[in-house]
Amino acid sequence: MFKKLFISLALLAAATAVWAQNDDDRIPDNKELISRARTVNVDTDTFFMKREALESALLGRKEFKAWGLRVTGRRDRADLLIHVQRVPFSNHFSYTVTDRTTETVVMAGKVDSLAGTVYDLIADEIVHKMKEFRGDPLAAQAAAPQAQP
Repeated sequence: MFKKLFISLALLAAATAVWAQNDDDRIPDNKELISRARTVNVDTDTFFMKREALESALLGRKEFKAWGLRVTGRRDRADLLIHVQRVPFSNHFSYTVTDRTTETVVMAGKVDSLAGTVYDLIADEIVHKMKEFRGDPLAAQAAAPQAQP
């Protein structure tokens, strides 16, 4: 009798622990991960893509500045990790944007580029995709002065 009661209580305790753990281990969705990001780190493994040039292209975007995003050289301090690779013997560059803490890929894409335009193309795509999650900060700034008399 005591054995059955003990087993029942143990199963109940285990089930409660599993349910409680599932709520704590929830991975935020991409919108939440991108919206709370404040720093990015750029990494590339190809000779044809310079990290500094992509950082400069990102920092040159007005939206990037309006969101208050910063570029850091320290991977361990970044919220988002941007990794770019080139398909060998081609002009195809693929990139991923990953949340560092959850290791969740929040954005990915591919651009085709010749003659050094890859930096601007990737920066444009990343900013455009971020607008879908964070909203357009330039449109919000333009609307703010008009709303106040």
